[in-house]
Amino acid sequence: MLESSNKAENTDLTSFQALWQRNLLKAAADNSAPVHQQLVDAYAEPQRLYHTLPHIQHCLTMFEEVHKLLNHADSVALAIWFHDAVYVPGASDNEQRSADWFMALTKDRFENNLRDSVYALIMATLHGGCNITDHDARFMVDIDLSSFGMPWPIFSHDSEKVRGEFPGLTDADFYPKQCAFGERLLQNPRFFQSNYFYQHYEAQARNNLHNYFDFINKKLENS
Repeated sequence: MLESSNKAENTDLTSFQALWQRNLLKAAADNSAPVHQQLVDAYAEPQRLYHTLPHIQHCLTMFEEVHKLLNHADSVALAIWFHDAVYVPGASDNEQRSADWFMALTKDRFENNLRDSVYALIMATLHGGCNITDHDARFMVDIDLSSFGMPWPIFSHDSEKVRGEFPGLTDADFYPKQCAFGERLLQNPRFFQSNYFYQHYEAQARNNLHNYFDFINKKLENS
């Protein structure tokens, strides 16, 4: 994960409240403090090793790199905060439940256009393999996958944290599924969909995945 002078601060209450409050409807009660605490608690759940608050800190650090390139920066920032708010390892509805949670918390508090935008951005992190045409959604997906483009030691460490979220699976069950996901991403013409991430992180992401496949093949051969 990238180091940043304000990396820890980008998820503190003050930063979250500034984001939340400037999007509140004028007549809406400010629920930013309890919402922030709910999110912090969620990202500290015991089943999480990678999908934790440091992952959100990393995503927000990447967001800081590109926020001036976005059409609706606050929508992306809110989507970053909520995209892994619900996380059950291996569940197929984590993104849907996270998006629904955001919608429930913001009903009658945010403009519906904003709410719908954040909902769509969260759902984009399903990484379903379809071509994303929305400008901000491309950045959202790239931000979520940006750890693939970090230097190998960071990528490798993050990969092992993901492995740790599945203690009930054997290596023979877990790693082929992870490799299949990586191979599907590599089959796309571009790993990263936005021009910024493509230019800055594409080569590293592809190298990391090829090295990861070699590592996994050797690991499974020796198990």
